[in-house]
Formats: sequence, structure tokens, C-alpha cells
Amino acid sequence: MTVPSVIDLSHHNSDPDFAKVASAGVVGIFHKATQGTSYVDPKFAARRAAAEKAGLLFASYHFLEAGNVSAQMAHYLDTVQPVYGERVCIDHEPLSGHPDPSIDDLRAAVAYLAADPRNLQVAIYSGHLIKDQVPSGAVDESLEATALWVAQYTTASAPSWPKATWPVWTLWQYTDSATVPGITGPVDGDRFNGSNDALRRWMGPAPAPSGYTPAHGRVRGVTQG
Repeated sequence: MTVPSVIDLSHHNSDPDFAKVASAGVVGIFHKATQGTSYVDPKFAARRAAAEKAGLLFASYHFLEAGNVSAQMAHYLDTVQPVYGERVCIDHEPLSGHPDPSIDDLRAAVAYLAADPRNLQVAIYSGHLIKDQVPSGAVDESLEATALWVAQYTTASAPSWPKATWPVWTLWQYTDSATVPGITGPVDGDRFNGSNDALRRWMGPAPAPSGYTPAHGRVRGVTQG
């Protein structure tokens, strides 16, 4: 059994035994934090604390809906309270029964996060939607500074992606049915395009400059009062 280096979770997954997950070889967890302008995943906070206690890297994602992008991103950051240099992610995919988020929605979300003074490290998760919206032969300058986490279930040795904007993919969600010790039921499995040491550096958080003192939020997993 090949255990993925990264798994992504939401409240739909059963509660993990994160010590077993870490012992199995998983390095990092992405967990859904928010969606739209008001939804918070009810499992997010407790699982963040438990995963970090088990020594796992942990990062969050926001499920982007169409419109109201500034309100969505404000809700996301208010919920997550990221530290300086934290890895954050925008989940950009279709939602059944709702309009798809547009490429302009995605650009606005990236711009909002990039403008945050905490130097957030932005990733984009997407599958066919990003391939439909970003031309394969043109560079999208609004997105090229982000990291691409591409979802594609294929027997090929690598996914396809818009290579002009992202010369390389960073994470590849290659399955939705990975088996991981410590978790009951299948989970989304992801491969990092590099070594585990590089994955640890990428998930971060990136080092804060000398003398940096957060005005609010978390300090490496600890919520400030």
C-alpha cells in the first residue's frame, strides 16, 4: 500500500487518529476551513490542533463560490487566523446547483490574499475548471505567482495542467480513494512534486523577518487571546 504524502480532508471524512496517520508516512494535511461568506467546517479547529499535536504539517483551504469574493476571503482569514508566511489555498471547482466561480473571481481571491501583510503563500486547487478558464498557451500574470494543486484521476504518470502559467504542478490529487491507517474510509490522496523535505518547506509557514510580531492571530498553531 502506497500512502500519500499529503491528504485533504473535510467534515465529510471520519475523525482521524492523527498519530497513526503520521506514523503511516503522511507528511501534511489540507483541511477545509470555510466556504462562501459564512460557512465554517465544524471539524476544522479541533482537527488542526490534533494534527499539529501529532507532528503533521497542516494547512487550510477555502471553497470559493461565485461572487462576493472580498467577503469570502475576509471570512476565510477571520476563521483561519493565519500566521506570517502560512500556506493558504483557494479551492476553485464547480459546485452542483450553483454557478461556477469565474476566472475573475479566482483572480480577485488571489489578489486579496496576496495583499495581506502576513505574506501568505497562496495555492490554487482545481481540476478541469482551471484548464477550461486559463488558456494553455498564455501566461495569466494574476495567477502565476501561486502554486498549482491539480486534481486529475488518471493512469498517466502525471496530470495535465496550464503549463504557461504554472511551469510545474506542485501538488497532484491523484485519487479520491486512498487508504490511510488511522482513517476509516477512503480519503483524497495527493503527491508533492518533490522530496518530503521540500514539501515541509513548501507547506511552511515561511520564516518571518527578524523582529516580526503578529498583531493578531495564531503563533504556529497557538491561538492568541
